[in-house]
Amino acid sequence: MENTSINNLNIKNFEFIFKKHYKELCYFALKFTKNEEEAEEVVQDVFYKIWEKRKFINIKISVKSYLYMSVRNKCIQNINHNKLIKLYESQIQENENNECELPDDFIIYNESIKIFNEALNTLPENCVEIFKMSRFEGLKYKEIAERLAISIKTVEANISKALKTFRIYFPEYT
Repeated sequence: MENTSINNLNIKNFEFIFKKHYKELCYFALKFTKNEEEAEEVVQDVFYKIWEKRKFINIKISVKSYLYMSVRNKCIQNINHNKLIKLYESQIQENENNECELPDDFIIYNESIKIFNEALNTLPENCVEIFKMSRFEGLKYKEIAERLAISIKTVEANISKALKTFRIYFPEYT
């Protein structure tokens, strides 16, 4: 049952894999998250994504290895996201404590972030995911392709699409 192809999973086989690996993956995620609830959320999210994208996933390693790699990557993604949130929160707190007017650079920065997020929201979900993996996680196109089980050309096309959108939203930088 362990060698079952992900893209041909039926609900019974999926449940088997879930029950077999869930607890051990939660313990593994706990090493990264240091929080049981967050660890369980990570593992559940990984399983949800696998079920949702099972027809498109093509793994060349064992299911167990794929699960561990997916949980690890999701944990790292969450850690990076949480660091970014804490950074923003500390900047906001710092600005709230500062009663003088905001410097022009900070206003421009905030406006740029707003425009960036608007541009990001116009892109398809898979394009955003690929862009974030490339730019925020620093993954190479090949690593992204392997992680998402897509071709390198698909990664390149999505990055090009994202950059083209950003050029439209930030014409002063082209």
